[in-house]
Formats: sequence, C-alpha cells, structure tokens
Amino acid sequence: MKLVLCRQFRNRPLATDRLKRNLERADDALQVKLRAFIADELRAWEKTFPDELWAEFGRLTNWRGNLKSRPKWWGKLVIELIYDTLDPDVAEYLKNNKPPPGVRWHRQLTENIGVRALVSRCYEVIGMAKECRDMRELRDKVARHYGRQVMQFSLSLPNPEMKEAAH
Repeated sequence: MKLVLCRQFRNRPLATDRLKRNLERADDALQVKLRAFIADELRAWEKTFPDELWAEFGRLTNWRGNLKSRPKWWGKLVIELIYDTLDPDVAEYLKNNKPPPGVRWHRQLTENIGVRALVSRCYEVIGMAKECRDMRELRDKVARHYGRQVMQFSLSLPNPEMKEAAH
C-alpha cells in the first residue's frame, strides 16, 4: 500500500508539468493560428464581400431597398454566418479586439490566409443561400453544415384579444 501511494504522489508533479506543457503548446498553437489569420497592421480597404452575398441576404430578408444602403443588422448575420464559422478562435479574437468605429473587421485579416478564407466562406454561404427560401432556413443550414447545434426557443405572451374579451 505504501509503495502505491509513493508512486502516486511521486508522479503528481510530472502530471502537473505535462499539463503545463500541453497548455503552453495549446497557447502557442493559438498564437500561430492568430498570426496566420490576423495581420499586424490594418490592410487598406478593398471590396471583400461579394455583391452576390448581399443580393442573397436581400432576397432572403425581402429587403426592398438599395443593396448599397443595406440594413446595419446584416452585420450580425455576417458575424454569425461568416466569421463565426471560419474559426472559433479567430472569431473570438475579432469580437474581443474590435477595430475603431468605421473600420471593418476584414481589414484586420492577413491577405494570404485570412482574407482568402473569408471570401471562400462567403461563396460557400452564397451557394447554400441559393437553395433557401428565407433567412431562418439559411441560418439553420449554415449552422448544421459547420457543426453547430440549432436551437430554437419559444416564448408565449398573453393574447391581448383574450384579455379584452374577459373585461
């Protein structure tokens, strides 16, 4: 019994050291990934998102306005459908390190990996959007395609007509 306990406690520092090394490797891997996707300096603005993406968003949301003056809430759709599906660590970094107002997230991405991955993801989403009837269907399809779980919550509110009839 004593021998077993001694081995158990003797190996504990090794396990802790191993855990520390694994955490350091994971941190290093994250830093390497972020360096591949995130540029040291902002890139000059250039058209990055294809017009087809905005056309599909317009069709799926029944937007009747000019696509050049699209609703600001489409930015939330871009975060959900494009950035969040690129890479969770990159999306988290971009959310926590927002650029100054007026500067778009895509200007922080590297040209060779980040922007290429972003544009590629845009075209993947456009392809899925062409088969959808509305934005809810696209959001569900993108979530399932990229391994996310789709959840929908219900909320019941009092019916004002029933309340009036009771009085």
